[in-house]
Order: sequence, then C-alpha cells, then structure tokens
Amino acid sequence: MPRVSDIEDVGVVNSRGMSLGRVSAVLFHPSEPRAVAVVVQRPRIGGVIARAEMYVPLGMLAREGEVLVLRANKLPSETDGERFLGYSWETTVHWRGMPVRSTEDEMIGAVNDVDISLTDGAVSLLRVSTGMLGDVAVGRLEVPGDLVEGFSGDAVIVSAAYAELKASGGAAKVAAKGATAAKEAGGRVAKQAYDASMSAAIAVGKSFKSGTGRRMIDKFKEMTRDDEE
Repeated sequence: MPRVSDIEDVGVVNSRGMSLGRVSAVLFHPSEPRAVAVVVQRPRIGGVIARAEMYVPLGMLAREGEVLVLRANKLPSETDGERFLGYSWETTVHWRGMPVRSTEDEMIGAVNDVDISLTDGAVSLLRVSTGMLGDVAVGRLEVPGDLVEGFSGDAVIVSAAYAELKASGGAAKVAAKGATAAKEAGGRVAKQAYDASMSAAIAVGKSFKSGTGRRMIDKFKEMTRDDEE
C-alpha cells in the first residue's frame, strides 16, 4: 500500500487524460482511521497566477500507473465533494504532523507518514516520529492499522503504549538508556505539536486555503528533520 508521502505531488488527470493538477495533501475522516480525499493544486494561470486548491474524494479517483485519474472531466465543486462524502470539508483532518497519543493518554510522538489503501482509504500502518534524537536512536515507531483508533479532539489515537510499538530501526539492538531517551523525545515532539497549535490549524481541511496548514506542516518538518528512509 502507498504511503501518504508517495501520493503527495502525484499528478491528477481527468477521464480524457488532461492534467488537472497535482496532489498537495491527503485528508482523513473526522474521526475514523481512513483517508477520504486529496487536496489538488491546480496549474497556475499562465504559469504565474496561483489558483485555489480543490478537494477531491478518494472515491472519485483511480490509480493508473503514475497518475490518479478522476472519473469525470473536471474537478468537483466543494458542494459536490461534500455531498459525495456526506460531511463538510472543514471537519476533515490532515494527519501528517499531528500529535499521537495512546488511549491511556500517553504522548508518543507525531505522525510522520501513513500507509493507506487507495481503494477505501483504510490505514494499514501509522509511522510515528519521536524527533531527530528518537528516530536516530531506535527508528520511527510503527503502529499496525488495527491499533489505530482514528482522530479525536487534538491527536491521532492509538490503542498501544510506547513500549508495545515496533521501531523501524530495530529497537531490540538499542540499550535501555537509548530507548528511554527516545521515549522522552517522543513526548517532547508530541508536546511541541500541541504547543505549536498544529491540531487546531491542520484539523480543518480548509486551513490549506489560508496557508495556515502549510505553515504548521513546515514547522513539524523543522522539528523532526532527518534523513528519509
């Protein structure tokens, strides 16, 4: 299954093969653990003037090779998209950069990436960053899709504690002191996400229009900057 980071910047074309723009973000259900739509950045007018981003439900798209194909000739209006989804765009959530905490209210880190199904948007794996220190020490934490509860209030919720999560870098090879430091780093990253008001800014799909969501994502990248896997 593709990661959200793999979908971002993918081209979107209509049923006739005409370019409609590129994916700039993936949006998730207001509470359930599944992706529901993409944000499409349309081509600039005359290559200079920026145009407003559009929202497209995943159910209107199909992956064909290196592009996403819209089952229509033009991008849907906001109203048509909301009618298709059954709820307002303003309630959708951008998960990347969001704080992650357990059902026991333990701060774990922040969402680095998400593996999803393009068919129904289901989450198969949540990749959690604990910041540069934690990611270097034990690797990013991986949460299986069946342990991801969804979004609630101000964070993505998982039904597992820090100690139960598998690290992509091989936590078993790391001394207990290093693992403890990584856990503490994860708590700090989650707290920074809260302190930066990321939840309030990114939880609203339409925040991308004002640029607030973009600024919060950039802030998260600064907090967790490290080499990609």
